[in-house]
Amino acid sequence: MEILEEIRENFASIRNGAREIKSLSKEYPAMVIRDGGGYGVIVAFDDERDIYEKFANSRLYTAFLAIGGTEKKYLILSCALDSLRYEFAAVCAQFVEPGPNGINRSNLMRDPLAWWKRWRELMGNAIYDKEAYSVVAEMIVLDQLYANDDTVEWAAVNSGSHDIEGCKIDYEVKSTIKRYGATVTIAGQHQLQSIKRLQLYFCRLEQSKNGVSINDMEDKLVARGYDKDKLEKQLDRLGYECGASIRDKKYKVLEKRKYEVDNKFPKITKDSFKDDHIPKSVTQITYTIDLDGLEYTEW
Repeated sequence: MEILEEIRENFASIRNGAREIKSLSKEYPAMVIRDGGGYGVIVAFDDERDIYEKFANSRLYTAFLAIGGTEKKYLILSCALDSLRYEFAAVCAQFVEPGPNGINRSNLMRDPLAWWKRWRELMGNAIYDKEAYSVVAEMIVLDQLYANDDTVEWAAVNSGSHDIEGCKIDYEVKSTIKRYGATVTIAGQHQLQSIKRLQLYFCRLEQSKNGVSINDMEDKLVARGYDKDKLEKQLDRLGYECGASIRDKKYKVLEKRKYEVDNKFPKITKDSFKDDHIPKSVTQITYTIDLDGLEYTEW
């Protein structure tokens, strides 16, 4: 039985668990796996690196699994959409195929992300990599504030209206990788409204090997005493799971501004309307502010 045929048969017959792919030589083993999260193939991965990549309904990630009474670290290629199992089996077959003298398996073990990127480019009409700069900017501001006030928190962990919350001041963070201009989008009528004092931090960044990444900023914040579990929970919610390669993308800061969001600052809130009430049936207000020309301080 060929590898592809065996994988398809196993996808159809396994309900929960793992099964060795017998079409492969003992020198280059792999298994088919099925659980509540989907189905796919796994190969042992004796490496310290953690990997977590997502594209459409598929994932490439590392995890420790207990199979046959023995726990090992595995490299896992999986899909969550059951209706695609016939087609996804072809991808899985290519993934586990050792190649002449095991060259494909050696390349996979050496650089799993290279395999992932080639496959993703083949399958996707257009490749979209979400930018990490906005998260890096928020973490840079958080680090700046936390150094002087260890009560501040990255508020999205608690689904807050503002990016960072303190006991007396709330903080909104806006960023850009454009070289010129300083326009920011305000997504919602509550974003620039606060019972407490509110400040807006603006960062201009550019991608650079000499900059800092999400992982760099996490290490820096944890070294200052910020709770690592809180940071990971926040990053996970934002779609930057532990092991995702995007977390190593580096940016350097070109410009940093701080604005006081007071009565002089242009904004739209409930106070902008008659009787301090947003008109009925208006559920979302999104607008753009040009920060150039407004009073600010550098930080």
